[in-house]
Amino acid sequence: MNGHKGSRGRIMWRLSGGVALAAFAATFGLPASALADTASEIKALKAQLKRLETRLTEQAKSTAQVKNALNSAKGAPGANVPPPVFVSFRNGLYVETEDQDFSFKLGGHIQADGGFASSADTISRSNVGFRRARIEVDGKAFKNWYYKVQYDFTGSGVAGIRDFYVAYRDKFLPPELTSLPITVQIGNFREPFSLESTESSKYFTFIERSLPSVLSPSRHIGAAVAIGDKNWAVKTGIFSTSPQDTQTSPPTGESQYWDAAVRAIYAPITEEDKLLHVGASFKYHKPNNTTAATDAANLRPGQSSEREETDVLGGGGALTRVSAAQDLSCAGTAPIAAPTTAGNLNLVTTGVGQLIAPFARRSSCLKYSYNYGFEAVGAYGPFSLQGEYIAAQYERDSTNAFLYGNGGGSSLRYSGYYVLGSVFLTGESRAASYKGYDKDFNTPGSFGDVQIKNPLNKGGFGAFEFAARYSEINLNNGGLVDGNFVYAATVAGNAVQKAIASTATLGGRQDNFSLALNWYPVRGVRFQANWTKTLTLVAPSDRPYLNGDRPSLFLARAQIFW
Repeated sequence: MNGHKGSRGRIMWRLSGGVALAAFAATFGLPASALADTASEIKALKAQLKRLETRLTEQAKSTAQVKNALNSAKGAPGANVPPPVFVSFRNGLYVETEDQDFSFKLGGHIQADGGFASSADTISRSNVGFRRARIEVDGKAFKNWYYKVQYDFTGSGVAGIRDFYVAYRDKFLPPELTSLPITVQIGNFREPFSLESTESSKYFTFIERSLPSVLSPSRHIGAAVAIGDKNWAVKTGIFSTSPQDTQTSPPTGESQYWDAAVRAIYAPITEEDKLLHVGASFKYHKPNNTTAATDAANLRPGQSSEREETDVLGGGGALTRVSAAQDLSCAGTAPIAAPTTAGNLNLVTTGVGQLIAPFARRSSCLKYSYNYGFEAVGAYGPFSLQGEYIAAQYERDSTNAFLYGNGGGSSLRYSGYYVLGSVFLTGESRAASYKGYDKDFNTPGSFGDVQIKNPLNKGGFGAFEFAARYSEINLNNGGLVDGNFVYAATVAGNAVQKAIASTATLGGRQDNFSLALNWYPVRGVRFQANWTKTLTLVAPSDRPYLNGDRPSLFLARAQIFW
């Protein structure tokens, strides 16, 4: 009965609706056939809309079921359902999970150099070769763990290891003290000292570091702690031997050297086209009776594991370097009572002495040393200015230095500085590539990849940069006489003259002026050309024939990194 009433109601509605439509059509003079077509179209559209709503509802239910299944699987014992990942090729293979707790990047860089020099017998007249050929893997695990492994194929064996570390980053301290994350880092990486020394070679404005870089430490094995944000950072650590040392084992019966280093930076202005950065560094070095055989960078200043701008053609630090025969620990020299040595701090015993010990202990001349430096960078639009000053102080036992005939006495000091200016002819700014602690805990307060405005692959010409740099290194340490007397006494002096000459160290002094033109066509590719003129060269005591020479050097580089 109710069904009949419902049918009758629908019929009545249709009739009344038909009458209304007929009246509407009559009012506006529409033909009945047009009205029928319109009603059919509306009915069809409603049916289509209903079907779409049904499909969306079913799809939502299906998605919810999948999410519930995944959540159940994650909680189930023994389940191992991998999270969704994103894969990209942003200058290297990059993989990251949806929750950003895990990431993996395969990268590297290759630098091929070629150039020539006008003079100076201790460097090559021309040379072509690979400067660096590195592969690296870095990423993140379990949200807070970071890692990096980097190897340079221009080295060999362990000596090819560069960055090799693991780090943990989290908010350790109570929020009442600070809400900033703290990073603990262990492995082989650069000591926190100097802007130029911590910056990656991929992003150098010039092809090689400046002259005073030989007074900065390189990568060493150790542990460090860092804290900061985008505007400031402090990083400090304890370090020991380096894979880049000539030897990594200390002398028989002795311990390896160790360093304590700290670097603090502050950048009150960090905008896309404006930057102001200042910083300071300090490093304390305890030799522990090591020698230049294992600690050359400290005990023979100028002979560094990293090249500088006049070492681009394979000179090995030949223009300015403390004499190859002098080791500031006195290991390379013999005491008056023992004219021969084994080349270290151990004297081989003979006769009855061998029943007690196979060697006798000689005390090192060096008690400790320390280095310090100051840095500043300013950028405004395409213009930038950067400078650093670095000094090294050596405190020694003057009695041992006299007995062993090791020049320089009780206190030695070396120093150097550089100033560079650059301009991007195509409008880019170095400020845009600045990396604070929030972007890079390993080397905060350094520079990264240039942000190219119009790359070649998008119809532009890439970025062009022009730069100039003046740098100086001074490895001379005064004494009672000038350099000419030291030269003469070294070559043909008697015992008294040599003793007077030994009151100083003459490692040389050098001033350079360099120009650079860089082209960045696309991200990951760079071409560089450098011209360097030596303005002043006071030669080391063991190479007096270089005194007054002023070589010119030209070097070009092609680089790719990913």
